Amino acid sequence: MKARFDLWVIWIVISTAGCQNFVPATRLSTSPVASNTPISTPTFTPSPTVTTEPLIHQPELISQGNLDCSSQGAFTKCIDDVLSIEFEYPATWGEIEAVLRTGGYSGYAYDYYFGGKTIAETEPLVAGGRSKDFSEGRGWMPTDFAGYGDIGIQSKESCEPRDLYPLCEEARSDVAWMIRFPNAKFLCAGFLSTMLYPTFRIEINLPNNPTINGFVFEAPLLSEQFSNEVESDLYPLLGLNSNMIPTKCDDKSQQAFDAKLKVFLDKLINRSADSGTVKNLDELTHLATSIIFR
Repeated sequence: MKARFDLWVIWIVISTAGCQNFVPATRLSTSPVASNTPISTPTFTPSPTVTTEPLIHQPELISQGNLDCSSQGAFTKCIDDVLSIEFEYPATWGEIEAVLRTGGYSGYAYDYYFGGKTIAETEPLVAGGRSKDFSEGRGWMPTDFAGYGDIGIQSKESCEPRDLYPLCEEARSDVAWMIRFPNAKFLCAGFLSTMLYPTFRIEINLPNNPTINGFVFEAPLLSEQFSNEVESDLYPLLGLNSNMIPTKCDDKSQQAFDAKLKVFLDKLINRSADSGTVKNLDELTHLATSIIFR
């Protein structure tokens, strides 16, 4: 896990090079001066004080280790003392290793690693959360969630109308699950392709937690059969290419897409989709409803 964290840190530092808010670190160097060489003192003209952003630093590892979990058959029950919650997740995901670290500029990040694999190896299965003051010079990630509110990367509230999440339900106070299945308007706006694939998401609001203020689970939802239907019957209506970029965004195409999208959403709502998709949906909603605050 130490090697995986080092690679994660290296990736963060490298990726900041393309971020707008990145401030490169400076290195001070000195040259030896011979003892018999006279040194003149230059005269400096005072200049206005310049306030700069804090320099990015390597994230500091605070803690890492497996969660306290026990087998419950098809599910595994875990206690997370950092988040102060209990939950039950599908046992097929493997053991959970939790890593708490500092942010690049400020705040804290907390991530899960499933079955001894890296995040890249398990995507779209990911889980993690952030503090309200988390800041890091890199691209967006689904785990950049710090609860609900108006500060930084927070969402305003659970289940607010979003073109990206047409289905959303509150499992309990401060816990909501939703399905990412973007409509034509969202797709035609040109967002990142990594945000467009249908995915199940659980958001946990932790406004009073001293370290992490929001946490999410994201997992694949659709079976291979359902995915093939989406790719053959839905995506061509907008002319989506292999990079999920639409080539047909006229009003007629968008209306046809949204009408067909509703058919697929109804299958999920009514549990009339294929058995593989319904099984995934039942397991993931079980995870959402099993979350208990300690």
